[in-house]
Amino acid sequence: MRAFKKLVNRLLSSVAMPVGIIVGSFYIFNSLGSIHYLAATVLAFGIGFFAIYLVFKYWINVDIANDTPEQQLTRSAVVFIVNLAIFTQLVYFLVTYAYMPLLTAQAVAAVVVAYESFYAYRSLVFRMGKKRKTVAQVLGRASINNPERL
Repeated sequence: MRAFKKLVNRLLSSVAMPVGIIVGSFYIFNSLGSIHYLAATVLAFGIGFFAIYLVFKYWINVDIANDTPEQQLTRSAVVFIVNLAIFTQLVYFLVTYAYMPLLTAQAVAAVVVAYESFYAYRSLVFRMGKKRKTVAQVLGRASINNPERL
């Protein structure tokens, strides 16, 4: 149960910030910049890519893998391209066929892609496997697994 709770907390924290950045930048591009919603989607997701990469590299998964940053960034770019295709198509279908408002469609698509990205980054980009450590463990701070350091 403790591992499941920890996984849910990581998943929720990894979804909230990128979704906020993607939806916020989409709003700026579309509403304030008067850019077509599909072009604004691509631009917003491009900005969200950096947020997602940084969140996963330095906050969710402390990088202890032997891969170089160039290898990780290359794999991350491949995941980004696949996610961009999924995200753009999902927004298009939600707006065109489900008659969903633009910001709502962005939020729904961003949550779906962020959820999928959590597992893609963990297994494909950083390849942490069983050697994964939390930030608290690497820094030697108190954590769920190390309460005596409180």
